Amino acid sequence: MTLVGRRIAAVAAAGAVALLLAGCASPEPEPRKLTASEAGTRYLSAVCPVNQAWDRADVELDRLRLVLARGTASAGKAETAPFSEAMGEVGAASTRAAGELGSPGIVWPKTAAPTIEAVRASLAADAGQAKRVAKLDAAAAIAYRWDPGDAAESDTRARAALGLTGEPQAACAQWRAEQQKSKSKPKSSGPAPSTDAPKEQQ
Repeated sequence: MTLVGRRIAAVAAAGAVALLLAGCASPEPEPRKLTASEAGTRYLSAVCPVNQAWDRADVELDRLRLVLARGTASAGKAETAPFSEAMGEVGAASTRAAGELGSPGIVWPKTAAPTIEAVRASLAADAGQAKRVAKLDAAAAIAYRWDPGDAAESDTRARAALGLTGEPQAACAQWRAEQQKSKSKPKSSGPAPSTDAPKEQQ
């Protein structure tokens, strides 16, 4: 066999192996369609941690205002750090939430899918904005004007589409309580070992 012939044979063999391996690969699982109840729970599990992060950021922003009221000289890096950390967590929580809402492994109910996508896009935008604000000094952070976009409207529409008609803070409080309850449940220890003593052989 000539050198060219050997090369052609080698390429053909490699192609055959690739096709064989491709045929053996397991197919990707189909996205799971969420029921109405599952969709509501998943939505809350995504957005409620973001709300918690914002609560902390608001507290730290108020504290920073009090620091600045004493004069800009008193607002050094040490005083700004808690606010920066809180805003960093807002960014991280928003990124996680956007990822959960946009997961390719799930399918939202058709009536809610467009509003969920709007919330996901809003969270992604908030994440970038929060990370920028986290780098500001105290005076710039206080003066910053947050661009909310249509976050509130998107959230309201998404909750309505998912049947989450309650007040958002109350819904998240209930979700946190249920999460805490599930964590506090004792884990099953399995079947208890037998305590019967072995019988003596006659």
